Amino acid sequence: MTTPDFDGRRFGFRACGDDVRIYEWVRVLDAERIDVGSHVVVDDFVFLDGGESLSIGSHVHIASFVGIVGGGTVVLEDFVGLATGTRLVSGTDIMDGSGLTGPTIPDRWRAVRRGSIHIGKHAVMGANVVVHPDVTIGEGTIVGSQSLVTRSLPPWSICVGVPARVVRPRESKTITAYEQALLSAEAGTG
Repeated sequence: MTTPDFDGRRFGFRACGDDVRIYEWVRVLDAERIDVGSHVVVDDFVFLDGGESLSIGSHVHIASFVGIVGGGTVVLEDFVGLATGTRLVSGTDIMDGSGLTGPTIPDRWRAVRRGSIHIGKHAVMGANVVVHPDVTIGEGTIVGSQSLVTRSLPPWSICVGVPARVVRPRESKTITAYEQALLSAEAGTG
C-alpha cells in the first residue's frame, strides 16, 4: 500500500490509478498532461516531462535517474520497465545549422524536432539506454544496457548496441501466461 508521502495523486496528474508510489525526489513538469495507471513505482531522481502527452500504463517501474524529456508524446504500456539512467528523448534541437540551439533561444530562431516514443507491453530498457524521437519499441522487447535506439524495434526481441539491433528473439509464452494469471488474481477471478 502506498503511504501518503509517496502517493502519486499529490502531483495532480490528468489521471492516476491506485497503488502509485512516487518517491520524494521526483521532478514532474506539466503534470496535467500525464496519465498514470495502477501499481506504478517511480524512484527518486526521476524527471517526468508531460510534454504534449505522457501515458504511463499499469505495473510500470521507472528506476532512479530516468529522464523522460523533450516535449513530445511518450507512451509506456503496461508492464514496462525503465532501468536506472534510461533517457526517453521525444524532442531535440536540430543541429544542422537550420536554427540556433538551446532553451535560452526564442522559438522563432530555433529548429526543434518533437516526436513520439511508444514502448509496448512487457518491454524493458536496460541501464542507461537512450531512445530518440519517432521510435516504437515492440511488445516484449528488451533493450540492453548502454544501447542507443534511433529506429523502431520489433516485438519480442532482444536488442543491443549503438545503434540498437536485434540479436535474438525473446520467448513470450511464459510472460503472457503470468500476465493473465496476475490480472485474474487482481480481478478476484484467479
